[in-house]
Parts: sequence; C-alpha cells; structure tokens
Amino acid sequence: MKFTPGNEWSWGYSSERNGVSSLILNISDDAGKRYVFTTHYTTADLREFPVAGQSFCIEDAALLTDFQEGLYSIKVVQDEVCLPLALNALACARFVKLPRPCGRLFLPFAGNEIPQRGQVVSIYSKDGGVGDFMVLDAVPDGDVYRVMLLNQEWDLEHLVLKAGAMIRVPQNCLCAYRSISLQRYARYA
Repeated sequence: MKFTPGNEWSWGYSSERNGVSSLILNISDDAGKRYVFTTHYTTADLREFPVAGQSFCIEDAALLTDFQEGLYSIKVVQDEVCLPLALNALACARFVKLPRPCGRLFLPFAGNEIPQRGQVVSIYSKDGGVGDFMVLDAVPDGDVYRVMLLNQEWDLEHLVLKAGAMIRVPQNCLCAYRSISLQRYARYA
C-alpha cells in the first residue's frame, strides 16, 4: 500500500468520545482506498484549529517530506512505521500548543551542528536516559527548537513523556541520532 498526498487528503476532527475529540487526517492510498488517520493530539492540545475539511496543502506536503526523509536517514523505511510518525510530526509542527522551553533535565553538548527540520536527534537526560526526537523547526526561536518524541515513552524523573509529545529545548541539548555512548558518562548519587 502506497500513500501519495493529493487533493482528497484533508484535516478534520474525530467524533467526540467522552467529551474528547482528536485531530484527524483523511487520507487515501494510491489505489483510491480512503483511511482516517487519528493523530496523537486532542483538540485540547491544539493552538491552531484547521477547519474541518481543510485541504492538505503544499506546506503540509513539504513538512511531510522532510519528516519522512529524516526517518529514512536513520533506516526507518517501513511505511507502517514511517508514515504514522511523519504524519504525527506534521500535525505537531502545524497545530500543537507550544510548551515552555526546558533544558534543565538534559545534558548539554558542545556540538556545533545546526539541526535541520526533519532530522532525528537524540537528547540525553541528566539521569542517564535517552530519547529520540524529530526536529520540527527549520529555524529556531532564538536557540530553542521544537522537537517531537518518537519513542513510545520516556521517563524523565517525575515526568513521563508519551509518543508525540512536543518539548522545546536549546540547540546545545540536541545530538545527532544516538551519537553519544552513555558509558562515557559517570552518574553520581
């Protein structure tokens, strides 16, 4: 099954269930079969609300391409894995509320690499954990980038992030995907 964005793709909302409605994307495969993709985001998570039936636009297609290429670059090539991650990254980048910048939980690194939109990066926490994220911005806000968690979840001390969670972190906290060996760092009590 192959999916190519087209005029029949559109944004919408799921029917309310227990008072909660989610952002959806109506898509079709290249054979014309229609599907509904439910994002990780409820209407309470959104800062911008696409009009129900709003067409998938050129900006959406460009973002989707960047996010898929970022996943392909780390060898995530299976459509059943890549497409949902990229579609959630698209919805997150376009519509999700901005959290406050955070950085105190993460290890800073001296790398001078400038992250690219769609790049998969790793963030290492001070407690020894690592999370993998999709960079959502082409240009940072100051030196702060929006990133979306790709892992199913990440336990950060008193906070558990779930797949699709957006955080905003300083550039110096972003590392190339799994580029640091955790054994090189000592953990102190």
